[in-house]
Amino acid sequence: MYNRPAMQESPIHAEVEYASVGWRAAALLVDMVVLFGLLIIIVLVWVTVLVAQGRVDPGDPTAAQALAQELTWTSGWAPNAVLWCALFIYYALLEGIFGASVGKLVFRMRVVMPDGSRATGLAVVVRNLVRIPEAWMLYIPAAVSCTMSAQRQRLGDHAARTVVVRQVTDGATARRPVRRSPGRGTAAPPHPPAPAASGRRARATQAGAQAVGGAVGDERPAPVHDLGTALTALKTAALAVRGAHSTYLHFSERELAAHDGHTTGGYSEEYVSAWFTLADAVTSLRRAHAFATDVAAAAGESLAGACSAQPDLTFVLHGLGPYVEAGTDEQVHEAFLAVARSEIRTP
Repeated sequence: MYNRPAMQESPIHAEVEYASVGWRAAALLVDMVVLFGLLIIIVLVWVTVLVAQGRVDPGDPTAAQALAQELTWTSGWAPNAVLWCALFIYYALLEGIFGASVGKLVFRMRVVMPDGSRATGLAVVVRNLVRIPEAWMLYIPAAVSCTMSAQRQRLGDHAARTVVVRQVTDGATARRPVRRSPGRGTAAPPHPPAPAASGRRARATQAGAQAVGGAVGDERPAPVHDLGTALTALKTAALAVRGAHSTYLHFSERELAAHDGHTTGGYSEEYVSAWFTLADAVTSLRRAHAFATDVAAAAGESLAGACSAQPDLTFVLHGLGPYVEAGTDEQVHEAFLAVARSEIRTP
């Protein structure tokens, strides 16, 4: 059951960019501090266990000196192996579960596949196995690779075919759903209104388009032969759907609050306008998506490959995926619910 979201002011006009060497270095410093702290805790626990077992006498200077020698880099391969294993486990575990290490989370970065999807388990393992020789060489090869790569990929990213993206915002704010505490409403937003007369729909669409800051039409994008222009048109259509989705979500919340989950009193004009605007925006998105796919195919590449140089477009399309497949009003509403649920699950 769809959990009706509360509303709060938060940035929604978010874009992503490939994380630069500077941001990745900052994340690395945070990770090194965290990892060093974890290693200190492990050593303290180990020493405590040895003392408890009577294998080390805290009052014996000779025993303490011998223990210190075992923990130094010159004592053999074991401490080195522990260090490199800890490095691998730390990054692989966090990136596998959360998609980012602590340092990356601090600076709003994520490890993803080139199409914007979550990094696979194999990719996480590969990129962090390559990290070991990179770290041994003080990340100098990694920095050079990031600087020379258009997608800011280090050697491990090249091997695993992953990219690191960072979320950036333009400072704009709008309504965005957040999860309410359990038990505070589980009703679904009202079902979209039945198709209305063409005159009313035209008026509603025009009013709704003004609400999201631009006109939305049913026309297919003007013929273009340039892939960049087609991708720009696709991004414009995707952002229009993003805005229409947020507006419809807002008025759905208002409709539920006004009617306590029932719609026997009819729909408000704003809600109807928001619905028609969303439906028309989805139509434009589907046509722009199909057109960009055709142009990309004519250029000899897939749409995903063409979008790889624009991580912000990939990010937006990934979040609006259900809308691209929605061909009817019923499917648009189902896509709306799917996207809204994914937003609630996304921190």
